[in-house]
Amino acid sequence: MSKLANIKLKVCGLRDNIDEVAALEPDFMGFICYDKSPRFIGESFSKNINTKAIKVGVFVNQPVDEVLDLVRKHQFDFVQLHGSENVDYCVELKAYDIKLIKVFAGNKLPDQFEIDAFLPFVDYFLFDTKLETHGGTGMTFDWNNLKTLTIKKPIFLSGGLSLDNIESIKELQGLEIFAIDVNSKFEISPGRKDIEKLKSLKKLMTHEI
Repeated sequence: MSKLANIKLKVCGLRDNIDEVAALEPDFMGFICYDKSPRFIGESFSKNINTKAIKVGVFVNQPVDEVLDLVRKHQFDFVQLHGSENVDYCVELKAYDIKLIKVFAGNKLPDQFEIDAFLPFVDYFLFDTKLETHGGTGMTFDWNNLKTLTIKKPIFLSGGLSLDNIESIKELQGLEIFAIDVNSKFEISPGRKDIEKLKSLKKLMTHEI
């Protein structure tokens, strides 16, 4: 069986054709709640999505009260922290039984001490390319750098993943990837996903082609 067949799929930055993506049955669906993002879900976002996928709200350095309000309003299953949120911030959210994905973005990875500090308070780590726009850059980073860290939580891998480079994940020997997170390389415009590309990705991941 292909290594990709064991990896879960998160489609992030959804807004304009959510139902079409939901029909493809990704494992996670990500919705950006950061109003400076071109993929911001806006005020008309509906929590009534016909999907079995885990719904993830993506936040960037936003007040805890705002995060909690939007989690309740939109019934998010997870919160993804894509800014410079510290351990104390995660502790505060965990007090409300919020499930957390903590993002580390950039080719300059955190040190082991920083990873270990977050470890008791997050459910997953996500590693992405850093840019001031906070996600959806389409740029890759050297994933092999992750091998220098001991990461005792499941890993999401992001940052410029595309149909052209997805197979390279197979070459990351010694690194257990729980899920991949795709965004800008699989969309027609910010917030509108390319369904045909996502179908091709699903086929690659299930080793059908």
